[in-house]
Amino acid sequence: MDATTRFKTQRVGALPFIVAYLEKLRLGELVEQFVPWEGEVPLGTLVEVMVCNRLLNPKAQYKIGQWAQRSGVCDYYDISEEELNDDRLGRALERIAKHSFTVQSQLILHLVKKFKLDVSNIHYDISNVELWGAYERQLNESGQAEVGPSPMYGRTKSGRKNVKQVQFGINVARDGAVPIDLIPFDGNQAEVKTHVENLDRLRRMLPTKSLVYAADTKFDSPENLLTNKAAGGKFLCGGAFQPHLKEEYLAITDKLKIVNYCPKSKQHLAPSERPKYKTHEVYKTIEGNVDNRTVRLKYRLIFVWSEAKAAEEAKTRERHLNKIREEFAAVEKNLNKFSLKTEAKIVRRLEKAKGKYQIGHVFTYQLTQRSGKFKLRWQIDQEALDRQIRLEGAYLLKTDLAKSEYPSTKVLAEYKEQIQVERRIGDIKGPLAIAPMFVEKPLRIAGLLQILLWALMALSLMERDVRRSLNGEPMYGIYPENRPCAAPTGRGILECFEELSIVIVKHKGEMLRRLAELESVQQKLIKMMGIPPGALRAFKHRCCQT
Repeated sequence: MDATTRFKTQRVGALPFIVAYLEKLRLGELVEQFVPWEGEVPLGTLVEVMVCNRLLNPKAQYKIGQWAQRSGVCDYYDISEEELNDDRLGRALERIAKHSFTVQSQLILHLVKKFKLDVSNIHYDISNVELWGAYERQLNESGQAEVGPSPMYGRTKSGRKNVKQVQFGINVARDGAVPIDLIPFDGNQAEVKTHVENLDRLRRMLPTKSLVYAADTKFDSPENLLTNKAAGGKFLCGGAFQPHLKEEYLAITDKLKIVNYCPKSKQHLAPSERPKYKTHEVYKTIEGNVDNRTVRLKYRLIFVWSEAKAAEEAKTRERHLNKIREEFAAVEKNLNKFSLKTEAKIVRRLEKAKGKYQIGHVFTYQLTQRSGKFKLRWQIDQEALDRQIRLEGAYLLKTDLAKSEYPSTKVLAEYKEQIQVERRIGDIKGPLAIAPMFVEKPLRIAGLLQILLWALMALSLMERDVRRSLNGEPMYGIYPENRPCAAPTGRGILECFEELSIVIVKHKGEMLRRLAELESVQQKLIKMMGIPPGALRAFKHRCCQT
């Protein structure tokens, strides 16, 4: 080194760490192996860049080349900003979508072998992506609809009715809450109809025959239950609380027994302060035809009462009762005035107030007219209200898991793990920022959803590795002031590498890139995840000399 030597520091954040982890997943390698591609830039490289973009810059997937140039990704992968143009990335998304099932199947086989991931217990749920814009129907050269999820109007999670959406179903392994598959659906697809397709896809994809499938109440239909039984699978789902089952529950309330269950969020409380749960179960049988053969299913119907749920529903009930009372009182006060001068308008106003909340059915009224003037009398049906109060806190679970292995307490605890699917959906919509979505063609939408799945898989596996290494002990160094972190998240792990830099040395016409020294918490994290220190490199490919 002499006076001509120049040093430059380039902040790359978690990029070297993410790339090392993607190599551990063999993502780029599997894409290259199973997806045909004719482009000048390897498809595996494009996929890794897009996954890094989701993990490091969770914004609209737009002008990725400019982001890659600014963030050092271009230098790291030895590619130019122009090579990451939107057209090339769009074509890459289309090709990924066409071959996603093959790549995903191979990736799961690798995870089972390399990470010892247990994929025999799967939780499933569905969510949506709201889209802004016209999103006209895409047709190919033959005039037929493009393959892929079609943006359509449907029942959105936010309640908006003026936006189109696409939907997606996500499967999450019980082991570490690792997502293993994502299926795109049209915006108007009914959730109850997605399960048969999903079950068939899982059985073709997963290297296991003993699949336990957990889902919410939308799985509770004879077709879904019998299809799962015909394929030899087991299930656990929330039960649709139909009127006849509510009557059955009211008849057995004295048979409910307290079970030894407590949510993880309440386990810090003293035993006397923890919310109580009660259960009672009966056996039911359904029968039907699946693929021209008769299938008979005997399952356990478990009635559950939750003290915490009952308390929350009681607060909601009182709030809604008061709102309807206020509306009825306002109608009574303004009767024969303003717009309340005809029977039709008065009844419409009262029925609107009743229909706004579920508890509205307990309100009754009599509207009479004498000498051209209306008179209103209204009251609450106490018997109906008492019945509603008795139903508060109650819900159903259905399963065909053996009672000897899964008593009511374990079934309840297992079903509560359904929240892990919701947590991963939250990651997609939050840290990975699926919206806004600046792609229009259905195949590109499907391809982008697949990129998000791979980014989420990497994030979840990082989290799983660290938590398994901690074995229940807290970790220090992630939170400020060295406060203990009981359960590090994938996002929190990446934030530990935010300040990581590369030192670029120019000396006598040569350029050398060296990774800055890792901090103690960074060294601890890569050790927990089984990444050798030498796997974190200053470049993906051999650096060119200048």
